[in-house]
Amino acid sequence: MNANRIIDMIVRQVTRRLVSRGVDKGFDMASRAGRKPGREETQISPEGDRQMRDTAARQKQSAKQMKQVTRQLRRFMKF
Repeated sequence: MNANRIIDMIVRQVTRRLVSRGVDKGFDMASRAGRKPGREETQISPEGDRQMRDTAARQKQSAKQMKQVTRQLRRFMKF
C-alpha cells in the first residue's frame, strides 16, 4: 500500500466523522428550535413512570383479550 492510499483513507475517516457529528448537531438544533426559550424538558417522577408502565401493561392485556374474543366470535359466527 502506498502513502497516497493511506493518507486518503485517513482523510476519508476524519471527514466521515466530522460530517456525521455535524449532521447530529444539526438535528439536535432543529429539534430544539420548536421549543419555547427558557423552558426545560420535564422529568418524569418514578411514580409517574410506574403509572405509565402500568397503564401500558393494562392496554396490552386488554388488546390481547380483544384478539381472543374476536377469534372466538369468528369461530362461532360463520355465515
